[in-house]
Amino acid sequence: MPGIFENIGRQLDNIGRQIINNVVTPKEQKIQPKPVNMATSSQPTVISSKPLDNSPQKLTVALHLVVPAFVVNNIRENDLITASDLEKLIDNARYFLCTKSAVSDLIEESLKFTDENILTIHERREIYIRVHIADGQEMLDKKVPYILKRNLPSHGQGVVRKIACLEDLSGLEKFNRV
Repeated sequence: MPGIFENIGRQLDNIGRQIINNVVTPKEQKIQPKPVNMATSSQPTVISSKPLDNSPQKLTVALHLVVPAFVVNNIRENDLITASDLEKLIDNARYFLCTKSAVSDLIEESLKFTDENILTIHERREIYIRVHIADGQEMLDKKVPYILKRNLPSHGQGVVRKIACLEDLSGLEKFNRV
């Protein structure tokens, strides 16, 4: 009888080896991606909001300045202003602030303006001027005039959006003082 048990034992070994050889363990499994039909998929589609390139976002900033009246010369609202004029304004600014253009109106709400003609007021009177500068993201939130000038965009120009005489200096708490 030992022969029968040995035979059965060998057959069981062979069957065991066949089972082991035919069974694939999870580590050895190759995961095949299933095709997805976007029209019938219940999975949400994720779209990245980041730009594909690594360049910084182009941003229009508002440069808020308080300068003496003699500095503004013949500058008017909607005038295009050159880099050298911007630098002159920054050099003579008593107060300044550079923000995103979207918050400009909020900043101006705290200021008090007069209806005086800028050409006829005393040359030492404070004038508020807001200049929008395209691609000025490097100027944003700078607290030193030199850094502000150094970070002017390469085209170095802006558009005057507001110019007015200030009634007093109240409302300039958020501005940087020179």
